[in-house]
Amino acid sequence: MPHRYLWVAGQDKLDPQQLSERYVWQHQRVVLDTKPGVPPLSPEPVPPYIWPYLMLAPHGLHVPQPYAFLSNGSENGLLLLDTPAIAASPKGESPSLLPSLTEAWPTASPLRQLNWLWQIAKLWADFAEQDVVSSLLLNTCLRVHGSLVRLLELSPDTQAVTLGNLGSFWKKNLLLEAHPTIRDFLEALCSRLIDGDIDHPDILVGYLDQAIAASADGYQVDYRLAVMTDQGPSRKRNEDACYPASGTNQIHTLGPKAKAKHRHPLLLLVCDGIGGHDGGDVASRLAIATIQQELAPLLEWLADQPLHDPGTVTLAIEQAIGAANDTISQHNDQGHRQARDRMGTTIVMALIIGVHIYIGHVGDSRAYRVSANSCRQITFDDDVAAREVRLGYGFYADVANRPGTGALIQALGMANSVGLHVVVQRLILDEDIVLLLCSDGLSDYDRVEQAWRTHLLPILTHKADPAKTVTGLIQLANTYNGHDNVTVGVVAARLQFLKPASVPKPSSELPTITPSARPPIQPRSSVTTQPLPSEPPPTSRPATARKGSPWPVLLGLTGLLGAVTALTMVFFRESPRTAPPPSAVSLPESIQDTIDQDPVGIDDGELSTPSLTPGSYLQLTRPVALSIAPEIGRDSGNDLGQLPNGAIAQVLTRQEPAGDQSRWVKIKVCALPETVSSGNIAPDRASSQPPAASGTIADSAAVTSSDATSLTSGTEGWIPEAQLVLAVRAAEALSCPAE
Repeated sequence: MPHRYLWVAGQDKLDPQQLSERYVWQHQRVVLDTKPGVPPLSPEPVPPYIWPYLMLAPHGLHVPQPYAFLSNGSENGLLLLDTPAIAASPKGESPSLLPSLTEAWPTASPLRQLNWLWQIAKLWADFAEQDVVSSLLLNTCLRVHGSLVRLLELSPDTQAVTLGNLGSFWKKNLLLEAHPTIRDFLEALCSRLIDGDIDHPDILVGYLDQAIAASADGYQVDYRLAVMTDQGPSRKRNEDACYPASGTNQIHTLGPKAKAKHRHPLLLLVCDGIGGHDGGDVASRLAIATIQQELAPLLEWLADQPLHDPGTVTLAIEQAIGAANDTISQHNDQGHRQARDRMGTTIVMALIIGVHIYIGHVGDSRAYRVSANSCRQITFDDDVAAREVRLGYGFYADVANRPGTGALIQALGMANSVGLHVVVQRLILDEDIVLLLCSDGLSDYDRVEQAWRTHLLPILTHKADPAKTVTGLIQLANTYNGHDNVTVGVVAARLQFLKPASVPKPSSELPTITPSARPPIQPRSSVTTQPLPSEPPPTSRPATARKGSPWPVLLGLTGLLGAVTALTMVFFRESPRTAPPPSAVSLPESIQDTIDQDPVGIDDGELSTPSLTPGSYLQLTRPVALSIAPEIGRDSGNDLGQLPNGAIAQVLTRQEPAGDQSRWVKIKVCALPETVSSGNIAPDRASSQPPAASGTIADSAAVTSSDATSLTSGTEGWIPEAQLVLAVRAAEALSCPAE
């Protein structure tokens, strides 16, 4: 087991006596977990001050995650954070904190200094949504690990924080010791922030993108790529696919000295098919072929362009993945495939242009970033565990080991791309790294975290090459996992400094790209991929929109559109991750009998049912009748009315049946489809929470007038539990009418 060092969040002095026997104090607020193989349980409920960590979980490269909570009778208890800004140390030595930004700043290269500022600017909006943006202004919290900005812990905002405060912080702490080639740029940037000329983080990111492009002109990057896919010892066919073809070894040189034939951007794709003999291999190959075809014009265009617009490239990746999704979905529709019969695939991809690394993904295939002293997971899985964490229901270390939480909440091919949420991230290369893309045949059971030092680190020390490394990782996966196909792609990046490049001062307006200079990308109006903000659990405060920002409105509209579209299915697959696959969930006999007659959305023996605990929120995926009281005949006037598809309800209580009677559930109507469409549902919860037990694709059209009933918000009534399980998905509402 690896040493797991944790950070005890808080500012007051830590008394080691407050720790349980499991955690051994090291120094400062660092403790060692003596039982790292036993995931600690999440607190019930999760205290509100911890929610920002969970909402920001997709920023795993930068933000530590809650690992354990020790109440010890205190009001807030002790929060232990995993993957904090703690440096690994040689055996026998105590771990040390990573240097603060201001400590490491003077000796950093100009490209790295700009990279740090760029990462802070990229984090600003999401941190502001969670009222922890002051964390980016505190030396005690703001740390760096090589080229990565890391947070030791999050600090709640006690007053309003603006971009002007950020400009003042940079000017006071960083300007004097900025590299001479960027000092004039940074001084002008700080002045514009302080004066309020830059009032949105996207504008700040745009200016920093310009500066990074100018600074990167003094560097050359050599990339070595190797990729391989293997059937594995226990599967009858290989449903994984990759691009370039398995066994490929390539060398790319991107920079001023690069030859014309090697200037093409580097593209790496890894897909893990879903659907067994019914088409998982077909879906993964379709995704590879479609994305390759969609991006081909862009890659040709970029080979002749010294600069590129990051937003345009990001959009192109989103649209290419959306096109692959629609291609697979159309094949499913043409073959009349429904529910679990639909074929699909996960996707993780890397598009590398100079010092810019774009990572796109859907599903649970992963990307990792390995440097000389760390291995960090870049992507955040699209599974039930990740969804539960972002909804504030538990810590990832605990949730990921619960039955059914390895089920995917989205994959390519399940429905039209209107409901698809594609995540595209961008990294700036300012040091030698190894990029690993792989299917879960390798990443399950934390094999990457266990083996990166022995298998991936030697590439950076020139003791191994990518070709031998992918072969070794395939053998590792087949030997110690062996339950699935496995695909591994490795890119080794080596950065060479050629000449100093000065960075001009930021202009008064950001330059726009003329139509003639745009890459050949056709718009796809059906793709909705703008990242959606996470909302806190229903008892928390609503997130406050930033003044003057149009994005909250746009994101809200995106979420509402998704609420009445095809994002209503969970596709289940085996995803063991850190422990062997759990056994199937045990259900009451009345529910199990109904499911046996109408099997939907079940795969590989896993079944994930929606929570029916009192206080939980549900959204109907099919109409159901609401009754005045349980176990009363229909002829006695027991019917209250028909709840339509799309209605939101809250569970009030569950009846304990006597003898062989069926169990009934009492619910309160929170919102009917007309209300849902008008914006009373949180965007992230309305659009991104697929049903837990239903694999039926809901009608993507808006709710029609025929769905209307005489029921109103606030109505209470009873539904048989067996019917409710098959008709609902987990959902979250902003509010529910008072009784």
